[in-house]
Amino acid sequence: MDVEILTYEADPDRGGFGTRVHSLIRMFAAFARVHVTMTDWFGGPRVPGVAYTALPVRDTPLTRLRRLRTYYKTDFPPRPAADPADLTVVETLDLWELAGQRADVPRVLDEHNVYWELLKYDLASAPFFSTWAGRRASVRRLLGPRLLRRAKDFEIAVIRRAEGTLVTSEADRGRVLEEAPDAADRVHVLPNTVDLDRFPDFSSGETADEAVFVGNYAYGPNREAARFVLDRLAPSLPRARFRLVGGNAAGLEPVPPNAELTGHAPDLAAVLRTAAVCLAPLERGSGTRLKILSYLASGKAVVATSKAAEGLEVADGVHLLIRDGEGPFRRAIEELLADPGLRRDLGRRGRALVQERYDWRAYVDWLRRFSAGLGMR
Repeated sequence: MDVEILTYEADPDRGGFGTRVHSLIRMFAAFARVHVTMTDWFGGPRVPGVAYTALPVRDTPLTRLRRLRTYYKTDFPPRPAADPADLTVVETLDLWELAGQRADVPRVLDEHNVYWELLKYDLASAPFFSTWAGRRASVRRLLGPRLLRRAKDFEIAVIRRAEGTLVTSEADRGRVLEEAPDAADRVHVLPNTVDLDRFPDFSSGETADEAVFVGNYAYGPNREAARFVLDRLAPSLPRARFRLVGGNAAGLEPVPPNAELTGHAPDLAAVLRTAAVCLAPLERGSGTRLKILSYLASGKAVVATSKAAEGLEVADGVHLLIRDGEGPFRRAIEELLADPGLRRDLGRRGRALVQERYDWRAYVDWLRRFSAGLGMR
């Protein structure tokens, strides 16, 4: 069985997208020959026995303009000739049409998010809107709603065309089927997973006053959460130290004296080693938060909002603390910083949950059956 995974990157050290792709590669590699084709970022750790190929794909002013038809990229140069795979797994809607150049190969869409939900507050990152004309407020007001509608139409059409679609949670599956009920038998939940071996158990040895939030701050919900930490939590908890880890933090300054922006950390385990409490204060978004799984895998006590914990089989007070609103969220941090025993108990149970439900090894058999059910040769 030959499987191609088509993605713009597969680096688990760069964020949640690469973490999911890396885990999926590991799952497929347990029973198939895997070839990963990457179009944008070519760094990061490799899975032994898996072939990786760089296929650079770049936007031009013309392709950015053409994206106004669909939001997603649809025009690509011809791909180099290669032996066809039995299955192509497409990790981003931007590469769906590139995969379609090999028309006889079944395609599976891996939906990291329900993107039409995500784009409601992240449309400004559209490639056209990065151009001189696209940055004009009047252009954005005029084209934004139309482009959002076209992006949603494209996504739903892809889901209907795909031989299978993978989503991260039952909540996301429900959102998809509200719009495409005819695809119900082809939309399946494959939860986000991590590689537990990459996360040592750091439930002891932490710095007692350190609270950590990890995220890519180019993502709107993460940026809003960062503002909440810097503007509301840090000033009201002067004895705690807040570390905001992740790239694209420009513009979040100034920060209070008890907070710091550390930038991207290539080694997330080293960041989590000293954290006493890990935070997920998101109020918006879709998919499931891989940052929470990384926190739990490291044996860390976590405070998360209901939205951040959505789609994960976690229980408040058992695996983490779920709190909504500034006051309850702040008091949960205070409680954990003051109680090392509670931190250790939550960390131990959270890591055990990841081992049982959210390590990639737990889904190898499921993925093998799913792949066989697609009628692969």
